[in-house]
Amino acid sequence: MPIVFGIAAAVLWGTADFLARFSTRDIGTYRTLLYMQAVGVSILTVWLGFDGEIAGQMSSRSGALWAWVAVSGALSLVATLGFYRSLEIGTLSIVAPVCSVYPALTLLLSMYMGERVSKIHIGGIFVSLVGVVLAATSFAPVSADASRPGGRPHGHLTRGVGLALLASILYGINFWLIGYHIITKMSASMSVWSTRLFSAILLVALAGPAKQSIRVPQRNSWLLVAGVGVFDAAAFLASNLGLRTGHVAVVTVIGSLFSAVTVFLAWIVLRERLERTQWAGIFLIFIGIILVSI
Repeated sequence: MPIVFGIAAAVLWGTADFLARFSTRDIGTYRTLLYMQAVGVSILTVWLGFDGEIAGQMSSRSGALWAWVAVSGALSLVATLGFYRSLEIGTLSIVAPVCSVYPALTLLLSMYMGERVSKIHIGGIFVSLVGVVLAATSFAPVSADASRPGGRPHGHLTRGVGLALLASILYGINFWLIGYHIITKMSASMSVWSTRLFSAILLVALAGPAKQSIRVPQRNSWLLVAGVGVFDAAAFLASNLGLRTGHVAVVTVIGSLFSAVTVFLAWIVLRERLERTQWAGIFLIFIGIILVSI
């Protein structure tokens, strides 16, 4: 079952991120994240409301648990803002795989908590990191060099990669936190609902100081935002159900294969072109993720 939940999360996240690319370019990163969170919270509120789970768990959980939920919500918020911004300004086929290496950090933190890690897992982390370097680096001449006679191409990071790396680090910490401090004491659906609600409230509270618009999107933009919210909430639910089995590293790693879905959709629909070294890097990222999950 952990593998099934991980695969479901990967497909749902990959689709959500592909839709997010269009939504962020339509209404911006901040509003996309706010309203996709609102859609997810609304769906889960109806889901949980039928069995009275919200009222029961809100009153029976400790203050320490809600503190962990708040930390998780904040980490998820910053990570997703960074990732969605990278989707908006970067190349989808590059930033998605770069972000997807977060299981390497989750695995290292899981080792700290006592999970056994083999040499193959360590090798998988190394292969993934090499893949990130190749995928994130472009050797094509930049515009400034193109005007120089005899100028040679040199390696440089592609747009959005820095934000994708930041998101990857924060996601890695957050999934470890969820697996060891939240999901063991709270149901999967309730954990997604609570962190989503906290993130949405935080986005509204920070909109003024951050000078970000939270104006309601026009009707033709709602379909995209709703799609992102539905697929993303369903992915987190599948992932958290998998985490409840206790196989934190396995579920996290398989779920991170979402970037394969995103890359496939970008290749089919957007016809994105990459350099050979970048394709090699993406291939190594997927190989590394598979090795980590063995």
